[in-house]
Amino acid sequence: MTTSMRPVMLMPVMRTPMMRGLPLTAFLLIACAACAREGTGTPDATYRAFARAASERDDDRAWALLSADTQAWLDRRAKAVAAAAPGVVAASGRQLLFGDAALATRPLATALVLRESRDQAVVEVAEEGGPKREVGLVREGGWRVRIPDPDGAP
Repeated sequence: MTTSMRPVMLMPVMRTPMMRGLPLTAFLLIACAACAREGTGTPDATYRAFARAASERDDDRAWALLSADTQAWLDRRAKAVAAAAPGVVAASGRQLLFGDAALATRPLATALVLRESRDQAVVEVAEEGGPKREVGLVREGGWRVRIPDPDGAP
């Protein structure tokens, strides 16, 4: 091969540590932008995303924004209700909360963070035409809405 026939490099060689880290940095920036677009980086944004998903009947997204303990007690409650009324109610917490018999939601008017620590937050929310109320959120890999078990079970 003569010097005039060298192959053309399509991608630059990443020789320095800084250059080798660029693909990872680009990936992280894209991931952060996706989180910001999704609107779940803060407790109030998480509650807004949950309310939006519930109002749009996107039960997969709304269920994913509930805390693990909320999902667990909803599943327990649904199984108990299904056992009392076999074939009438599904034994699924998701269906209990978002199924055909679920109440229609009102549009969210406000969501304001009242208190926030490393792992917990309290957001004051109000639906249009409704009173203000406080909602707890917990950090589980990201903020998740926590609905306390009405029976007080942990």
